[in-house]
Parts: sequence; C-alpha cells; structure tokens
Amino acid sequence: MSEYAVAVDFGKTRLRVALVDDRGGTHHVHEVDSRGFTSSADVTEAVVKAADGLLRSGPRDRVTGMGIGSTGSVDTATGTVVSSGSLPYLRDYDMAGQLSGRLGLPVTVVNDVSAQGLGEAVYGGHGEADRVAFVNFGTGVGVALVTGRRLDLGAHGSLGLVSALALPPDGRTLGERAGGRALAPFVGEGCVRGPACDAARAGATEAAALLIGFVAGLCDPHTIAVGGGVWLRNPWFRDGVRARLHEALDGQTTGLAVPHVVTARLGDRAGLAGAGRLGLAAGRDAAEGRPRAAT
Repeated sequence: MSEYAVAVDFGKTRLRVALVDDRGGTHHVHEVDSRGFTSSADVTEAVVKAADGLLRSGPRDRVTGMGIGSTGSVDTATGTVVSSGSLPYLRDYDMAGQLSGRLGLPVTVVNDVSAQGLGEAVYGGHGEADRVAFVNFGTGVGVALVTGRRLDLGAHGSLGLVSALALPPDGRTLGERAGGRALAPFVGEGCVRGPACDAARAGATEAAALLIGFVAGLCDPHTIAVGGGVWLRNPWFRDGVRARLHEALDGQTTGLAVPHVVTARLGDRAGLAGAGRLGLAAGRDAAEGRPRAAT
C-alpha cells in the first residue's frame, strides 16, 4: 500500500501543494498565486489551508511527512529560509518549524531548484545514469546535483545557488544574463528583433553554455538535464546553447568528457515529485528516530 507525502513547490509567482506517492506520482495539485504574499505568515497560512484540504480528502493515515522546495537560500539543517533577494519577507523564515507545528508532520525544506533536480533525476527516466546534474533557466538560474538518487547539497547546503554570480566583462550576473526576468523583453513571439535583442540573446546563450560547461567539468555527471521556462519555451535559446557547447568542447584535448545534455522530462511535475520524495524520507527518519536529512 502506497505511502504519501505533502509536497510543496513555492516560487516567486505561485505556490503549489499536492500529495505525492512513493513512485513520484502527484495527486490533487492545489495552486495559489503567490505574488500577493507580503509576509511569511501568508505563506504559512496558504500552505496549511491547502494541506488541510488534502489531508481531509485523502489517505490521512498514510501521509507520513512534508517536503518543500522553496525559492531562496535555505538552511537545510533547520528548514529555515535564510534569505530571498526579491522577497525580503522570507528572511529567517522558520518554514519547517512553522508548518510542522501546525500540521503535525515532519518537514524537510530545500531550495526549489534542488527539489526540481531531485524529482527529475529520480523520476525523469534517465536510465542507468547514477549522477545527474539539473540546470534550471527559469526566473533565475540554478543547479542541482543528484548522485545515487540522493540530493547533494554541498558542505553548507548552498550547492547550485549560482544566479547571483557575476560574469566578465561587465559584471552582470548569471541571472541577469540568462534568467527569465532579464530576458522577458527578448523572448516569445512578441519579441521585436534588432541589435538589442540579438545582443541579449547572444549573451544569454554564451552565459548558459559557460555554466553547463562548468557543471560538466566540476561535477562530471553522466547526464545534464536542463529545464526551466527559458529553456523549455525558446528554441533559439536551446539551439544557441547547444551550438556554443559544441564549439567549446568539440576537439578539446583536456580529457573533459563531453556532457550528455538533455531537456528535462518532468516539466512542472519535477518540483513536486522531488519535494514529495523528501517528505517521504522525512517521515521515515522521524519514525526511526533519525535526525532529519534533506537528501
């Protein structure tokens, strides 16, 4: 008989809450526009309301934990959102403590890209690939690394928080070059092509290819799955990044393995699937008296 977790995918524009089973299946997805939130209490109340509804109508006795992928920098040891640049009300938000106290479930919190990467690596059908890197080009830019179906968060829990890294020659960040907010005027069918558009697109593909190349060299994964709205919705971006990667890596003699780059397969499901897996692990850890581990 399947066990379930409450899974939460919280981003800058929307909050989604669902039940996720032990095979990564998502059930009864509840979505809220989060752009009107002005405090961490708004987040807590929205999650509690949605989760209460799921628990009342679902298999409550088989729901064992809660997993959350949240925008921002997360202290995974405590489940606290330490900061989120564009959402100052999240600073020092004890997300795990607040929600565990209200719902009576063990809670694990990680960054939203980490949850997406875990979901994609485990449930995205990547075959025998034991080491999968996930690169997200969404509102911002982020990376996750999964080895042996376990999330690698790094020594300080901040592995993959790359959006604010400044790049030469002008010091603009990865997020400012290849993130959705910065590229909004230059994507989609309504984009008017011209020098500014061409320069922005060239800069975005150059920065994205550089990041994927660094991920390949530093993490040496079997597969790099790439997702996020900028990648999924813009063929010019995907094609440009692939072309730049081939230019940079074909014929190189350094011994660097040419990365196997694929488009992420789970799309919007990845964040909830990964959060659900973390929630199930939190439930098992609590039942066995082990400390919470965000992997």
